[in-house]
Amino acid sequence: MNDQEQRLDRLESIEAIRQLAARYALALDGRDVATMAGLFVEDVEVGRHGAGREALRAFFDRILRPYRLTFHLIGNHVIDFTGPDTATGIVYCRPEHEVGDLWIVMPMAYFDRYERRDGRWLFRSRAPKAFYAADVLERPTGDRFHFPDNPMIRRGALPEEFPTWAPFWESADG
Repeated sequence: MNDQEQRLDRLESIEAIRQLAARYALALDGRDVATMAGLFVEDVEVGRHGAGREALRAFFDRILRPYRLTFHLIGNHVIDFTGPDTATGIVYCRPEHEVGDLWIVMPMAYFDRYERRDGRWLFRSRAPKAFYAADVLERPTGDRFHFPDNPMIRRGALPEEFPTWAPFWESADG
């Protein structure tokens, strides 16, 4: 590819990856677990649940059952290319979950790995990390994570896990 073709490919790739994150949120809130699983590479690792899209579909089906209604609003999306067909990204998301009588708000970030296969960008992996979780009527103070029986996230890990967080607060000039 010449320089112009490479730049066009990069722009098209950025948009395809952004659409991937948006399609995931839409499928999640619509409980379209087959579409969700189809947004990942065929050989996706599902940890102790196995590997492959069918294992991922079963995992999604199980973890979404407790929530009648969810809403995932996608925000900031930073994409860094690691090769012509690979990239990493961080996607901010503000999900809301109906959990019994509670309405849980849980600002978070997905730490993603992407791969292009057969011309299509897919997730290699997604690792969600929360800032906090609390009922919409509650302040997220103290341990910052009040989300009963969440099957994936057990604590607010951000912003402390950002590599610049602790050095900022440890600096004498801060």
